[in-house]
Amino acid sequence: MTIHDRLFALANKLAKSLSKGEKTAALNEAEFLSKEAKNRIEKNLSEENIQEQQLKLAEIDIDNDWEKVANRLQKSKRKPTRTLLPKLYRVAAIALLLFSISYFTYNHIQQSRQEASMQVAIEPGTDKAILTLEDGTQVALSPETPFKNKIAQTKGDRLEYNQINTQLHTVFNYLSVPRGGQYQLTLADGTKIWLNAETKIKYPVAFQPGKTRTVELIYGEVYLDVSPSTKHQGDAFKIIAQEQEVEVIGTEFNLKAYGEDAKIYTTLVEGKVQIMANGKQAYLNPSEQSVLDLSSGQLSKYQVDVNYDTAWIRGYFYFKDKPLKEIMQVLARWYDVQISFHSSELEKVKFSGLLSKKQTIEAILNGIKNTNSIDAYEIKNNTVTIR
Repeated sequence: MTIHDRLFALANKLAKSLSKGEKTAALNEAEFLSKEAKNRIEKNLSEENIQEQQLKLAEIDIDNDWEKVANRLQKSKRKPTRTLLPKLYRVAAIALLLFSISYFTYNHIQQSRQEASMQVAIEPGTDKAILTLEDGTQVALSPETPFKNKIAQTKGDRLEYNQINTQLHTVFNYLSVPRGGQYQLTLADGTKIWLNAETKIKYPVAFQPGKTRTVELIYGEVYLDVSPSTKHQGDAFKIIAQEQEVEVIGTEFNLKAYGEDAKIYTTLVEGKVQIMANGKQAYLNPSEQSVLDLSSGQLSKYQVDVNYDTAWIRGYFYFKDKPLKEIMQVLARWYDVQISFHSSELEKVKFSGLLSKKQTIEAILNGIKNTNSIDAYEIKNNTVTIR
C-alpha cells in the first residue's frame, strides 16, 4: 500500500469516528506519521475547528451549486435535496484532515528536497600522499602535516630526498597518492616526479654509482623530469611499469599505467626514451606516444599533442574526442567518487574541452552538460549518475 493509499484510508476511518462522536484512535495507530504530523492533524480535527468549518460550509448554497454541477454532468435530472446536510460534519472532518495531510506531505517533500540540495558539495582533490618507510611505517603527508627525517623532508606539496652517501644496501621507500589527491616527489638524484590521483611508486632513497637508476610505477600515472645522466657519471635512468620498461638519459615524459586500464601510455615531451616490452622495443622522439596493449602485447607509436596528456600537472583536464567512460574514470579518481551511466550508449559519447581541476565536480559536469554531451546528471551518496 502506497503512502497515499494509507493517508486516504486513515481519512476515511477518522471521518467515520468523528461522525459518530468517537475518539480518533486510528490516528494514534498510524505508524507512518511522525509525532509532529499527528499533533498537527489532531489539532485541526478539534471540535472548535470542525464547528468553524461547518459554519463555512453552511454559507454555501448547496441547492443552487449542486444544480449547476448536475446540469453540467448531465447524469441525472433529479433535484438535489438537503440530504447532504447531515453529512456536513463528516465533510468538514475529511476536508480538515486532507488539509492537514496535504500540509504534512508537502512539508515532508520540501524537507527532503532541502536535504538533497544541502548535500555537501564534492570538492576537488588536494595535495596528499602516504609515505611508507623501509620498516613499514606509514606517514600521512600534506601541506598541513610536515615531515622530516635524516634523508627527506616535505616542502608544502612535495617530498624531497637529500643527496646522501651511498649505502651498503639499497633502501626503498613507497609513495602512494589516494583517490582525490596528487603529490610531488624529488628523488635523491634530483629527478622530479609528479604523481596523479590513485598512484603508487617504489624508489630507492639513494642511488648506487655505476648502476642504472631504477624506480617502479606500481600503478597510476606519473610525469617525470629526469635528472640527466651527465650529472651522474653517465648512469641511465629506468622506470618499470608492469610489463614495460622506459630507459632514458635525461628527459621529460608522462607515463600512465593504471591497474584497471588495458594499455600503458608513454608520452615524450623532451629528450629521447627507449621503450622495451615483451621483447619489443621502440624509440620515442618529442611529441610521440607509445601504446602497449597488455592483452595482445602489441607496442604501437603515434604522433600526439602532448598538452592533452600533461595538462594534469598544470591543474587542468584536457580532453579531445575522449569517450565519456574514460573521462569519468579521470574525474572519479580526482574527486574520489563512483560513476555510473544510465545507459551503455552514454559511455561512448565523446567530449572535448579544457577544464580546471580546481572546480567542484558539479561545475565540471555542468560544463560537459552545456555542450549537450549529456542530458543530466545526479549526485547521491558520493555516486555520480550520468543520464
